[in-house]
Amino acid sequence: MDWIIGGTKDSRDFIKLLSEKNINLKNIILTTVSDYGKKLAEESGAAVKSGAMNKDEMKIFVSQYNIERIFDFSHPYALEVSKNAMETARDTGKKYFRFERKNLENDCISFDKTDELIKYLETLKGNILITLGTNSIHEFKNLKNIENIYFRILPVKISIEKAENAGIKAKNIIGLQGPFSKEFNTAVYKNYEIKYVVTKESGDTGGELEKLQAAYETGVIPIILKRPKIEYSWVTENMEEILKIITETEKQERK
Repeated sequence: MDWIIGGTKDSRDFIKLLSEKNINLKNIILTTVSDYGKKLAEESGAAVKSGAMNKDEMKIFVSQYNIERIFDFSHPYALEVSKNAMETARDTGKKYFRFERKNLENDCISFDKTDELIKYLETLKGNILITLGTNSIHEFKNLKNIENIYFRILPVKISIEKAENAGIKAKNIIGLQGPFSKEFNTAVYKNYEIKYVVTKESGDTGGELEKLQAAYETGVIPIILKRPKIEYSWVTENMEEILKIITETEKQERK
């Protein structure tokens, strides 16, 4: 059994690619952290399980489902997930493959750490749009200029609750589900009179390009939270390379 660590558009795109190549999805199980991610992934036709796992739980999962290969399509910022998956593969003698989105080239203001970013944001005047998700939203709680900061998050219960628990007022919460076009981002910037937009270095798939394009056209200043650095045991930016690994196995099994 092959395990695809998902919860991203990349993982859903890859399952779709496998279907187009007539790969048997019965030998694949896809996991997501959230139930929301599970609902999106189930549309692919693959078996899906949801729930966060630590390293010990990953080892149990590998044993329970007779996993032979781990394909890591987790988010570029899900550092612990990738670390735990690599260590699980090493400790259990399984193979690990990582798909990493290609970075976009830009010369924007950027920060390596969230706390450094937050200190900088507190010095700014004007409205700021944060598009970092909700995992770090509690860190923005005590900003002096919090009234001028808007958070674009998923319109699901857990995300809204995280924002509310961080003291974010309803008027500063923009609950929307992407993907967002350049034109849509432009409309949001204009409607909320945004001066700065904060985004992850999430690549084209993660909507970074459309946010930057809209910012350049409207005079909004982009600020980037850079990807965490990790040394993968195996990594590629080309989805076709991973497809080749699976299709070659499929051919051998058909012989």
